[in-house]
Amino acid sequence: MKERTLLVVVLVTALLVVAGIWVAQNVNLMPAEASTRAALVDQLFRAMLGLAAVIFLLVEGLLLFSVLRFRQPRGDDGDALPVHGNRALEIVWTLIPALIVIVIGFYSFRVLAASEIREENPLVVNVRSRQFAWTFEYPGTSVISSDLHLPVGRQVRFLITSDDVIHSFWVPEFRVKRDATPGQMAELLVTPTREGTYPVRCAELCGVGHAAMGLSSRVIVESDEAFQAWLTQAAALPADPIEAGRTLFKRYGCPACHALADAGAAGVVGPALDSLADPNGPHAHAHGGMDIRALVEQSVLDPSAAIAPGFADGLMPKDFGTRIPANELAILVDYLVAQK
Repeated sequence: MKERTLLVVVLVTALLVVAGIWVAQNVNLMPAEASTRAALVDQLFRAMLGLAAVIFLLVEGLLLFSVLRFRQPRGDDGDALPVHGNRALEIVWTLIPALIVIVIGFYSFRVLAASEIREENPLVVNVRSRQFAWTFEYPGTSVISSDLHLPVGRQVRFLITSDDVIHSFWVPEFRVKRDATPGQMAELLVTPTREGTYPVRCAELCGVGHAAMGLSSRVIVESDEAFQAWLTQAAALPADPIEAGRTLFKRYGCPACHALADAGAAGVVGPALDSLADPNGPHAHAHGGMDIRALVEQSVLDPSAAIAPGFADGLMPKDFGTRIPANELAILVDYLVAQK
């Protein structure tokens, strides 16, 4: 009898281990791995998923066995036998979960430590968040972009902050998420390993345009040659004034809040910007006798001076006057006024 019980225990244990290994190797609940950090995190996640599968099957199996094996016989209305517990069993099922938690804790610490090792000469990118857009600045250059361009295989050191409220910089394919807090600078190290285009999310509910922050920016991982070519091109504005204005409109994150057909923007947080100068257009009531170009410039520099009907004050950042150089502001305003 003991030999048979031992054999059953061994067989069940073997089946549970095989099931856990199969789940860890074949069940994929994560997006694509696109960084070295993602590979480390996914290894930890797969180990935890396989372990969770073993625990789930064991607990549910014992529960089902107990229901079937010790169910009340038909017609038996008597009281069950009193059970005072099993001290050895209680010690075992307390120590095993404690041991599992300790092992997972050490494993998680090792993954975190390996992810935070800084390499020599990482690419530095300043990440600035605001309601409701991301901007990425490349120190040592004049490049500011609403899309995050990165070279594959090179470590990136992100310096993350916020201009207004708490946001959270999240790239699911990189397995990274770091809060962007006003007045503070958070650091994050990532080494992209797969070329492609990935979304940038905000994982902190930051206001009425929170969802727009997942649509306004992308991560573009490319070869080092393509990245250097983009960096050179992005440092200079196109000669054509319309192309230059469109570039600035996207560079400063305007599509996150405003709709503009020429730029392919569909934001709804702020007013649409098509046909600004049309005296019979949707913005004719807002002119109030003021020169439309002066009105647009005022709306950028002092957004509280004239609030469009149906929109609240405080949605438009008030620091564009210090962030946009005067020559770029003139190009941007000319571009907006020229839209039909």
